[in-house]
Amino acid sequence: MVAQETAEEVKRNATKEAELIRREAERDAARIIEDARYKASRILTEHEELYKQAQIYKMRFRSLVEAQLAALEMEDWLTPDEEKEAEKGA
Repeated sequence: MVAQETAEEVKRNATKEAELIRREAERDAARIIEDARYKASRILTEHEELYKQAQIYKMRFRSLVEAQLAALEMEDWLTPDEEKEAEKGA
């Protein structure tokens, strides 16, 4: 009878210990998931900001290239007199 009571007591203690371990694991898992969600949100925000900056850079670079191309295509870029002087100097 004493052996059976002792075995039941050991079983109850093991069950309590298992429940404590399970609860602790659930708390740890919830903390890890929350941490991951926060980091993912931060990364997404950073990605969106970098995308916007890249679009602005692209737009400014395109404007620069178009302005330079327009300057090259100007008919009076070098007048005939300047062309002759440039050829003599070369």
